[in-house]
Amino acid sequence: MIYDFAVSLRDGRRIVGTGGKIALGCGIALIAGGIAAVVGLGGLAFWARNKAHQLTSEQNRIEELQRRANANRFTPARDGAIPEDRLQKFLQARRRVYAVYEAHRDELDAMSKKKQADFGDVRKGFALINELRLAQAQALADVGMSEDEYRFIVQQIYKTAWEAGSARSAGARTAAEASVPPANLVLFRKYEADIKKYAMNGLDWIGL
Repeated sequence: MIYDFAVSLRDGRRIVGTGGKIALGCGIALIAGGIAAVVGLGGLAFWARNKAHQLTSEQNRIEELQRRANANRFTPARDGAIPEDRLQKFLQARRRVYAVYEAHRDELDAMSKKKQADFGDVRKGFALINELRLAQAQALADVGMSEDEYRFIVQQIYKTAWEAGSARSAGARTAAEASVPPANLVLFRKYEADIKKYAMNGLDWIGL
């Protein structure tokens, strides 16, 4: 059911259904923490200078694609309802980002088992995050979806999944589900398989 893949955004913490997904999320956290530590020591700056052209080129490309994506105006419905065609576009974009995530799954799993990231992990993590950001920017530009709309749909998915799942567990389904648009509940159940398949736990920490 939807609750099985739900994650809680309460208190800024994530709740996931399997240990494997938790490990991957921790892997992303390890990378992020390692990057922060290396930045503090100045090591990342030194490494970045040696790859300045490559990094600048990638960043410029990402920003160019983000501008294209964000040129698509977005105004969320007052009740938070998502049109079916927009959820389909979201899943198209999500599928493409997930392909990059899946390709590096073994690396993430290996890094998640370390207690502390070393400089090699940071370099790999930095490159992976850039690759994911580029994939997302390209996908959003191609499907015609702004970053705001993408984030909005992610939030609605988490909110609906969590609240609907909690309602089922508590036996108070009607009361809890009243806080989300009924149309979203129907829509999410219809596309549940794809929503579950392309879940990338941990990546919301870096805006993906």
